[in-house]
Amino acid sequence: MFRGRYEHTMTDKGRISVPAKFREVLRDKYGDETLIVTNFDRCLVAYPLKEWNEIERKVAELPQFRQEVISFLRYLMGGAVDCPIDGQGRILIPQSLRNHARIKREVVMIGMLTRFEIWAKEIWEEEESKRAYEEFIKSKETLAGQGL
Repeated sequence: MFRGRYEHTMTDKGRISVPAKFREVLRDKYGDETLIVTNFDRCLVAYPLKEWNEIERKVAELPQFRQEVISFLRYLMGGAVDCPIDGQGRILIPQSLRNHARIKREVVMIGMLTRFEIWAKEIWEEEESKRAYEEFIKSKETLAGQGL
């Protein structure tokens, strides 16, 4: 499972190093699979191919002519790009995805169990970390009722 928060610097060509702990998970659980990176909220999300295939399977079962499904497909699936990990443990983030997430140089990667998020560091620090904490506080009681 992907867990933890890591900060990295993107190269001028748009490559970012996948954290060593995430590479261990990828190697041990998924082998040499490529990552699928796509738009998600105000960040990017990276899925191992096996996890992405499961999402595609579930999405394919949705009613394909409902407007919310069409919009979901356009946004999430339309932004999806194969991002193989190179020999130095890096992935190349296409310019269109960097633009979406407003990533310029510094990134924060956050483990999310079966996937990980890639944030522009300034967006994470200025807005999202506070919002995530506030949502965490609100959800503690609800989750406690679920046995957590």
